[in-house]
Amino acid sequence: MTQLIDAPTRAVARARRDRWLLLIPPAATLAVCLIGIDSASLWRDEAATLDAEARPISGLLRMLIHVDAVHGLYYLLLWPVVHAFGSGEFAVRFPSGLAMAAAAYGTGQLGSQLHSRRAGISAGLVFAALPQVSRYGQEMRSYALVVAVAVLATCLLLRALANPRRRNWIAYACAVSLLGLLNLFALLLLLAHARFARRQARVWLVTAGLACIPAVPIVTLAVNQQDQLSWVVKPDLNAGGALAVWLAGSVLSVVLASVLIGLFLGRKPGHALTRLAIPWLVLPPIVLILGSELKPVYVQRYLAFCLPALALLIGAGLATITVGPRVIGLLLLTVLGTPTQSAIRQVGGHGDDIRDAASILGQRARAGDGVLFNCPPCHYQDMPREFAFAYPQAFADLIDVAVATAPSASDTLRGTDLDHPTINVNRVWVVDVDGSTEPSALRATGFRLVSIAHAGNITIEDYERE
Repeated sequence: MTQLIDAPTRAVARARRDRWLLLIPPAATLAVCLIGIDSASLWRDEAATLDAEARPISGLLRMLIHVDAVHGLYYLLLWPVVHAFGSGEFAVRFPSGLAMAAAAYGTGQLGSQLHSRRAGISAGLVFAALPQVSRYGQEMRSYALVVAVAVLATCLLLRALANPRRRNWIAYACAVSLLGLLNLFALLLLLAHARFARRQARVWLVTAGLACIPAVPIVTLAVNQQDQLSWVVKPDLNAGGALAVWLAGSVLSVVLASVLIGLFLGRKPGHALTRLAIPWLVLPPIVLILGSELKPVYVQRYLAFCLPALALLIGAGLATITVGPRVIGLLLLTVLGTPTQSAIRQVGGHGDDIRDAASILGQRARAGDGVLFNCPPCHYQDMPREFAFAYPQAFADLIDVAVATAPSASDTLRGTDLDHPTINVNRVWVVDVDGSTEPSALRATGFRLVSIAHAGNITIEDYERE
């Protein structure tokens, strides 16, 4: 009799303990994302986000009709954060860290449901250790939120398949709709969902189809704004291997991950986790790479939502071995990713060292000096104009001598340029990116180069009138 009474008690205690254990991966993920979250300078994409956030909501909505509609929902969600807490690196990046922590929790839940608690916790900790999780958990762009919503949609799919009530399918449809509104390419996740839900294919197809309808206006606007992707080139034959290294963190991380995944697949090739995670990891990159033969759209960060699939497979592999080797494997994966983790936390770790460039201007420029933004190899030569929104104090007292219409007034990100600027100042600072060239406006009006300073890939050139 005592055993019959104790059995339910032990089951409740075990379930409670499991819930607490599954909180370890999100806590670890948030902790890792917070380490050095403000170390790297804001870069050009984050500057574009702050460019959008500097407008009133009405102005932001007008801008989205002309440019960046694919990021519109993220801009709207972040708008109150920026206006409440400011534009410092920590404030604007912290929501991405929270999103990655939520994704880690969902990844642990998926591993537990599809395999075991051991696999779920292992997958969540692997997710925390992947360098790209930190990279986009420390960036003011939508990718971390997309990862979290992709995991949420997958969790809701599992619930709907296990308990096919209407409300469960509605919840799944809402998550898929949110995913499409945040990132159109993330809807490639549905390829994996279709494979996994084939036993209830009809209801899944109807639900997923209806869930994609809210993204149709975004698709329409994106087609009209496709010039924004004109900088993307076709992927080469090394794209697959480079993506594997990018996802895992290093070449040796790919080797270790392959061994662990091989252990799992060798023992349970037809397992439910395999049927979900393999298509999730493999199909979106294949479609995006092949689709780029028609229109180049392949960029590695667009596939950040595949990170949980990799973590699930590695976590399942870790779950097949005993505690000691499992801990060693997780530690080794962490150590192998350390160089990448360190690199993304350098001041120029996100790509552009706008902070140091702004510091140079803040120290040397005087109120009333002119400024020119120049990026010869960029698709938009005036792209660096967005830098002024990242660290506005350094640019506030400078005169943009080439701008005809300001970004907010033109409902664009960079405004419009004068065809032939008239420079009525005696000193001009040129913010030059990815190559130092003297702008024609200076060349024709008698300015001479006085000094050059470098901040990563950004060159600050001081020109004074002869």
